[in-house]
Amino acid sequence: MFSNTIIGNITYMEVAVHEGKEFLAITVAVSDRFNSSCRIKFNNSNGLLTAYINKTLVVGQQLILSQYDVRIDKIRTHYLKDGKMLALKYPELTLTGVRATIGALPKAANGTAPKPTIGAALTEDLELEEALAV
Repeated sequence: MFSNTIIGNITYMEVAVHEGKEFLAITVAVSDRFNSSCRIKFNNSNGLLTAYINKTLVVGQQLILSQYDVRIDKIRTHYLKDGKMLALKYPELTLTGVRATIGALPKAANGTAPKPTIGAALTEDLELEEALAV
C-alpha cells in the first residue's frame, strides 16, 4: 500500500463486464523525469465510466491518479512468445484503490482541443514532463 500522485495520459479504454457488473478498463502511459516509461492499468465503475459513455473522456486525455491506499495487484515485465520470455517495451502495473481526476484534453494538430472521440491521438504534454521533473 502506498500514497502517491501519478500523472499520465490515457492510451486505452474498454468497457468490460464481470459478474454482471460493468466497468471501464483503463491503461495510462506514465513517464518519469529520467524518461523511463510504464503503463498503469486499473478499473473504474463510476465517474470515468460515465464520462466514457458520454464521450467526454478520450484516448490521450490526461488523468491524475491518487489515493492514500493504492494497492499494486500485479507487476508485469515479460511475456511468453513461441516458448521464449520477451521483455515488454513498457512494464505494466495493475492497481486497485485508485482515485482518478480527469485532466487536460490532448491538443489537436491545429492547436485546438479535438472533438471527444475514442480515437483521439496520444500527444506529448509539456506540463506532464514538468510535473514529473521533481
